[in-house]
Amino acid sequence: MSFPSGHKVVHKTHGVGVIEGTEVLSLGGSPQDYYILKILESGLMVRFPKTSQGLIRELVNDDDISNILTILRSSPKTYSTIWNRRKKEFSDKIRSGSLFEIAEVLRDLVGKDKLRLPSFGEREMIERARARLISEIVEAKQADVVTIEGLIDDALAYLEQASS
Repeated sequence: MSFPSGHKVVHKTHGVGVIEGTEVLSLGGSPQDYYILKILESGLMVRFPKTSQGLIRELVNDDDISNILTILRSSPKTYSTIWNRRKKEFSDKIRSGSLFEIAEVLRDLVGKDKLRLPSFGEREMIERARARLISEIVEAKQADVVTIEGLIDDALAYLEQASS
């Protein structure tokens, strides 16, 4: 896959960014072409080899967004009762960079237990997952943050209404 300067892509670890250009770097003795990616949320500049497979991907499309909203409206999955195991599983899903897996994390943490408030670690993970979903969908749909937050919140509210 080749990306021109100015093209928006998603880095699986850092989120949405814009290709700023390319450069040739000699690391380990042999020259290699690298993309320069500016992460929109943080301004971080990331360099990675053009040959890296699976490190970046295109933004989600309308069909993907529809599937993500369906995931958010579906019933939460049951996980281990031990937080460290759940945290590892959720962290792995977020690090995968897949918006579908990130949506599952958000759904499962928000919809898991209505009788108690989420712990600090759970709230932190909810915010990370929510921020990743919102930031990419905002860029993909060229919409404002408030609109997309409402879209996500409506899908999660549907989950709450269905489980009541």
